[in-house]
Amino acid sequence: MKKKIIISILIISIVILGIFSFKANFSRSYHHAFTKSTDLSKENVEGIYLNDEIDSEKIVSKYRKISDFSRDNSLYNYYFLRKGIEVTTNKDENKIIRFIVNDKNLKTEKGIKVGDKNDKIIELYGDNYYSRIEQGTNIIGYVDKEKDYSIEFWLGEEGVIFYRFDYTFMG
Repeated sequence: MKKKIIISILIISIVILGIFSFKANFSRSYHHAFTKSTDLSKENVEGIYLNDEIDSEKIVSKYRKISDFSRDNSLYNYYFLRKGIEVTTNKDENKIIRFIVNDKNLKTEKGIKVGDKNDKIIELYGDNYYSRIEQGTNIIGYVDKEKDYSIEFWLGEEGVIFYRFDYTFMG
């Protein structure tokens, strides 16, 4: 009887350890729930903010009228504002809900750009981050729980490949 209890405790411990060892592969929403908040309220891309309308005068005067999709997706509309900046809207709305930036000259509000290393990200954004892996790529992410924003830095051998700034519901 005592031996069965010890074996059961050992098996449960191994399973729990395994789960926490592989947490890097859990979904964004898992990480968002357990990561402390970071203020991302000033984040923008070239003066454009989440929730700005893609057909607003501010965007049209800067980039032109955006109408061609940059990719086919059943849930969202994707558009290039210009080379290196892609935005997303819901299918039935015109408000920007995601930025995907791979322009090596464009910095985040806190000064991160494509090519920067993860130690610089942590230095500028702080220790309240999560790490995960998607499509074989290491990612460092931050969550603003008040605004429901998230910024993720996708990392390759040379540093940041691109960053994605969006609402946490984007998944």
